[in-house]
Amino acid sequence: MSGLDDWTAWALAGGVAALFAAYFAWVGRSLFASLRRLIDTIQNWPQIRRAMVEAEARAGGRYPLWFRALRGITLLALFGLVALLVWRKFV
Repeated sequence: MSGLDDWTAWALAGGVAALFAAYFAWVGRSLFASLRRLIDTIQNWPQIRRAMVEAEARAGGRYPLWFRALRGITLLALFGLVALLVWRKFV
């Protein structure tokens, strides 16, 4: 019995090696594309930030008035409930 009789094992090994090569090529290409997008974002950041600030100014602020009011009421209620909890626990 020789070591080269089982051709299906060689075909399977070749297929597995091809899959590994394709996977590593895909990962390398994805990493390169992500790095390229990061570099483009860093280089274009002043333009992106300027567009964000202009859009914010057109919208009348970063958050709408109702959202800021709701956030303030929620925080005041939270602080009030914590104060009530401390008052009842220690007094």
